[in-house]
Amino acid sequence: MKRRTLLATATLGTLATPALAQWAPSRTVTILIPFAAGGATDVMGRLIAQPMAAKLGQTVVVENMAGASGGVAAARVARSPADGHLLFLGHIGVFAFNAHLFQRLAYDPADFIPTGLVATNPMVLLVSRNSGITNIEQLRERGRAGRLSIGSSGLGTTLHMGGVMVNRALGGGNTLVPYRGGGPAINDLHAGVLDVVIDQALTALPAVEAGARPLAVTGPVRLPQIPDTPTTREAGLPGLDLEVWNILTAVRGTPAPILAAVTEALGAALDDGGVRARFAAASARIPAVAERGPAFAANLVRTENVRWGQFIREAGIERE
Repeated sequence: MKRRTLLATATLGTLATPALAQWAPSRTVTILIPFAAGGATDVMGRLIAQPMAAKLGQTVVVENMAGASGGVAAARVARSPADGHLLFLGHIGVFAFNAHLFQRLAYDPADFIPTGLVATNPMVLLVSRNSGITNIEQLRERGRAGRLSIGSSGLGTTLHMGGVMVNRALGGGNTLVPYRGGGPAINDLHAGVLDVVIDQALTALPAVEAGARPLAVTGPVRLPQIPDTPTTREAGLPGLDLEVWNILTAVRGTPAPILAAVTEALGAALDDGGVRARFAAASARIPAVAERGPAFAANLVRTENVRWGQFIREAGIERE
């Protein structure tokens, strides 16, 4: 699996530099989302679909196919024709976690060519109002004593990896409570069943409005929606730095002119005023010009694979 991961990330780097050329899709283009509707990846896919369609001159639709930590959808795309009509909006779990967590994958990361980074999503560390925790020092004290219940989810999800990272940052020994997803975990946070949940800002910010207390946000900057909440680095938790990135990809073997057209369409979507406003409202960071294009995305996948492979080994997370 280590060799496979290295080969996969090397392939992502070498195949992801399309030449500029013209291409127009001959039928509807589908962006396949490997998770259920309503999550951050789904929301981003739906926001970029319309402006991409305008650029490509063809309808772009979004389809959801959840299962196996993104593996079901990834396997479908990997088997599809390399003609640009089926694209895959994967994220950090699909391209950086899974190869280190599963003995067998239904897809090979080398089957995908990045066309560009879509966004980076910070996470928010939330505590229940019923926990009695009001600041980082109290959280750290409870964490060192191993007296925290932390929401988690299925193997390889951002909720799971975030929960593991929180536990390690607070000294370990706390209880990770598994849920089917972020929604049920947030509900139990409100009810006081859980002490802590760390979730993507898109879904965490509504939880703050509903009464959850934010203690820190991941990433380099504070969020405008909760400006008094420090970053994890400011709060003295520099090891807690999980951010969720999403990359739009095509299947391996897709001709360079098609890749170039998809990259250009994605760029047009990210420059759309309505998209930028909606992303900002969700605290999703649109990539700067220097962070766009397939080369940057491929390098991100390579470096994140190395980083998360090391983290997963050090955390002792067993493969399934």
